[in-house]
Amino acid sequence: MSAHETTRRTAKRKRRRNYGPVIILALVCAAIFAAGYCMGVRAADKAALTLPEPVLESINTPEPTAEPSAAPSTEEALWRDDIVTGGNLLDPDLQVTMQACCEEYGVPYALALAVADVESRFDPDATSSTNDYGLMQINKVNHGWLLEQGIDPMTPAGNIEAGVLFLSDYLTAYGDPEMAIMAYNCGPSGAQKLWASGTYHTEHSSKVMDRFDYWTSILEE
Repeated sequence: MSAHETTRRTAKRKRRRNYGPVIILALVCAAIFAAGYCMGVRAADKAALTLPEPVLESINTPEPTAEPSAAPSTEEALWRDDIVTGGNLLDPDLQVTMQACCEEYGVPYALALAVADVESRFDPDATSSTNDYGLMQINKVNHGWLLEQGIDPMTPAGNIEAGVLFLSDYLTAYGDPEMAIMAYNCGPSGAQKLWASGTYHTEHSSKVMDRFDYWTSILEE
């Protein structure tokens, strides 16, 4: 081999060795670029998939500007200013008492009003020459046993309860309002004598039935 050829081969090997670092450097740069690109893509994907935190808005409930209206009392709800006869208004408290007694004993309120209307014209202090007392005109002969039942017929409330109790008993016994009224006015034995004679209406019972119809119509308004 000539000295010239030896020199050329040596130079070629040097050039080959010089290319090695360049190639390695290029590969490293490419790897770094690729890694950075992948990280950027992953970061972008993560950003795209991350949902924003919900924004919670507080809801302020307005404070009430006024106190709610109170429910009417029983007395306010039940008494009426048109329960009047002969210029006499049935006292509101007694209206409530009468309604409560009628509900307890199963008597139509209009019927109890009709009896009180005809018997006393809604006067709780009314008396008669035959010893009948109060709004419902309870005869003195009945006072003793009523007191034993805890009912005082000499008080307005007790007088109402006594009258409604009698009406309840007679309605149950005879099943007819006018017959119950006749028994209330004449006593059971007196009413039975009238029925036995064919009399089923009296002046008194007719008046009460007329007022019964009247008070029924008033209460329906």
